[in-house]
Parts: sequence; structure tokens; C-alpha cells
Amino acid sequence: MKKLLSNKKMLVLICVFGLLLLAGCQRNVDGQGNVLPERIIYLDTPWSAMLNESILTAILVYPLAQIINFIGHLTGSGVLGVVLTTLLYNGLTIILSIKSTVNSQKMQMIQPELNKIQAKYEGRTDDNSKMQMYQEQQALMQKYDVNPMASLGTAFLQFPIMIAMFYAAQRADVVVNGKFLGVPLQKTPWDGFTNIKEYWPLVLIFVFMVIMQFASSLLPKYLAEKKRKSRKGYKAYADNGSSSNAQADSMIYMMVLLVVILGIRWPSAMSVYWGVSSLANILKTLFIQRRYIDNAEI
Repeated sequence: MKKLLSNKKMLVLICVFGLLLLAGCQRNVDGQGNVLPERIIYLDTPWSAMLNESILTAILVYPLAQIINFIGHLTGSGVLGVVLTTLLYNGLTIILSIKSTVNSQKMQMIQPELNKIQAKYEGRTDDNSKMQMYQEQQALMQKYDVNPMASLGTAFLQFPIMIAMFYAAQRADVVVNGKFLGVPLQKTPWDGFTNIKEYWPLVLIFVFMVIMQFASSLLPKYLAEKKRKSRKGYKAYADNGSSSNAQADSMIYMMVLLVVILGIRWPSAMSVYWGVSSLANILKTLFIQRRYIDNAEI
């Protein structure tokens, strides 16, 4: 119980940190979605200028934006600046992802057995039945060394960095003034769909982003099911009316829909970042699955 309370306190602190970061990031775009000139970060933009905005912008957004600018100027491509920086950022944060992904995958794998326990006590609302159900589920998670809170904690730890990367990709000079196949990266996917003859590359970027987001969301569930079926003594437990799987599927579709709704109107450079980040998550998930999950005793 003390450990659980400690985890909750940590999550609160992490959430507050994330909110402070968001509060420190002022409005960067105008009504048409174009980055305001005074908000663009150039290679020669001094670090002190970021301190005038917020300390978190200075220590997180500014360095990432400058890496994007450096790679973009070196390669002559704002897209490559975003792509390579996103891959570098994901490579450096893979250590944070390992424990979270392992816990998430184990949780997915034992979910049918958790559903079975839940179905066993369905309709029994007395305190004694609730306590027994909780104890059985906890025993199952302890048996397989699963800690759901670990996944949440790591996700919140990465949240401020993810937001910082988003703003860095938005404000970097090579992105704001960059092009992809002759089309400005500040144009939105909506511009592409409404003028597909001139801006068709933006449609390709947007479709790539949606596909990668969908695949990234579904992959953990697919790998967990594949691992479950390969286990000795595998049992295809029925859902028994449990809504857990339906809720999980709904969350996946809601996330993809949210990305589509937001992404249709943001600069296409953001779609590049989001799509590559989702691709990096797919690669990390596959690596962690092969390295840590496939050989695990579960």
C-alpha cells in the first residue's frame, strides 16, 4: 500500500511538471496556423532568449530545436532534420521505454485471465466478493511480476519530453522555412486535400502519419496475443462479457481519431514528427518484445 501511495505521489509530481511545461509554452502560431516570426528558433538564437520565455523551454525545447536546425542545415532538408532528431530522441529514451513496455506487454498477456477472474465475481457487489476478486487479481499480477503503475509512471516521465519535441519541431527555422518536394512544410494536410494537384506530398505525409499511429497502437495487442498463444498450456479464455477489451479497442480508435482531427489542421512538419515518432515506437516495441518479452517466463 505504501508503495502504491508513493507511486501516486510521483505521478502527481510528474503531472504538475508536465502542466508547468505546457504553461511555459506560449502561443506560437497565428490564426492561419503559421508560426509567429518572433517565435522561430534560428541557429543563432541565443539561449538567453529562451530563458525569457520559461526555464523549461530553455532546457527542453531550445536544445531539440537547435539539433533539428543543425541537421536540417547540414543535410539541406528540414524533413531530415525532424526525422533524424525524432529517431535520435527515441533512441535516447528507449531506456525509459523498456520497463514500461515490458509491463504493458505482460499486462496484455494476462488480461484474459484477469477477465476470467472478473467474470467469476460478476454481479456480486458485496464487499467480501470485491475484496476476494481484488486479491485474486493481485496474486495473478504478482505471479507474473506485473506492475501497472510502472507503465503509467514511465509514460508520464516521457510526456514533458514528447511535448518539448513537438514544439521544437514546430518552431525550428529549417522547418518553418523548409519544403518537402517543393511544398512548404507549414502548409497543412487540409491544404493538401483541398488542393491535391499542387500539394499532394502533404497528403502522403498525412496518410503515413495515420497508418503509423494506427499500427503503433495495435502492435502491442497483436504481440501479446501471439505470445499468449505460444505459451505452454495456453488457454483461450473467453471474455465472458468483460468490457476490458472493448474499452481498450475504443481507446485505440479514439486516439487515432484524435490524431486525425488535430493533424488535419496542423503544419505538415508536425505530421512528419508524429509519423516518424510512431514508427520509432513500432521499432522500439519490436526490439523490446524480442529482447525482453519473448524469452521471459510468462
